[in-house]
Amino acid sequence: MDNQKIQEIKEVIQSSHVNFLFGAGVSSPFLPLLGDIETRLSSEKKEDERIKIKKEYFEKVMLPNLDVIDENVNASKQTDFETTHKAYKNFFEFVGHILLHRKNTILSKQANIFTTNIDILMENAIEEIGIEYNDGFSGRLNSTFSLSNFKKSILKRSLHFENISEIPIFNLIKIHGSLTWEKIGEKIFFSKLKHFNSSLKDKTGKAFDDGYKKLAIVNPERKKLEETVIDLTYYELLRMYSSELEKENAVLFIMGFSMEDEHIREITIRSANSNPTLKIYLFCHGQDTDSKMKDKMQIGKLRYSNIEIIEPESNEEKDKLNLAKITELIFGSIVKSIAHDNKD
Repeated sequence: MDNQKIQEIKEVIQSSHVNFLFGAGVSSPFLPLLGDIETRLSSEKKEDERIKIKKEYFEKVMLPNLDVIDENVNASKQTDFETTHKAYKNFFEFVGHILLHRKNTILSKQANIFTTNIDILMENAIEEIGIEYNDGFSGRLNSTFSLSNFKKSILKRSLHFENISEIPIFNLIKIHGSLTWEKIGEKIFFSKLKHFNSSLKDKTGKAFDDGYKKLAIVNPERKKLEETVIDLTYYELLRMYSSELEKENAVLFIMGFSMEDEHIREITIRSANSNPTLKIYLFCHGQDTDSKMKDKMQIGKLRYSNIEIIEPESNEEKDKLNLAKITELIFGSIVKSIAHDNKD
């Protein structure tokens, strides 16, 4: 990526409300891509086949999180976990550093991370490096979820001179729910996966489906909205996503996301068409997805030229735009630029 583009992104971050949209590709290679699971769930009419697809999702995407919590990742997955974990850590460290050194004093030192991922890999990485974040929960003994818990700023007072400064904070907004969410009645409580029933992997048919339905997640399928506390929360989080993109001078970085989720895609395109001050950078993992992505995002029909699709220089594995590569090329370069500016 050329220096001119990096400088452009640096200037955009300096003057914008910063947002990210993460898809399943960001948690790869430790967790697999969803592939055609959404299409299969949405089109499958037979209930027994739908249950089989849900179980595949449960085993491949959900179960490995228990190993992360227990710090007992299988040896065969250890390298993949370390790769994914390091990519997340570098991302939060670099973006946190950029937010800390933003010269614009009007904007808060916050970044919103909207994600359809239900895994705990972001929380695991961000807590290890000690950066503040909001996940929608408040309280310690019985942490409960509420949208009002997002967007809180944190001010730190120095010990000796009483100086006050805002510290960087990330809002982790899990649109499809999370494995840390436990639904009890009409409330969502935080759980360190203690409620997560791993024995479901040994069940089939209705016995599996009954246990699966207790999980506080939205299935990766087109038919998502129903009148439950989880689905109503999902609707409110989508509204929050839309609201953030409608703000003046907002920027959205889309990573590891196929844009197959029609609800999110429609909101993103509508916001791009209604807000000329919104800038969207959409990163494609490989070159062959670019033309398809242009069609999905209606690039030729946009009212404003504010969605930019960025693809890798080649389709070689070393050039693919995963989280680690994007962090290195863009946010790592901006951090180096900030360090150089501070020297001067």
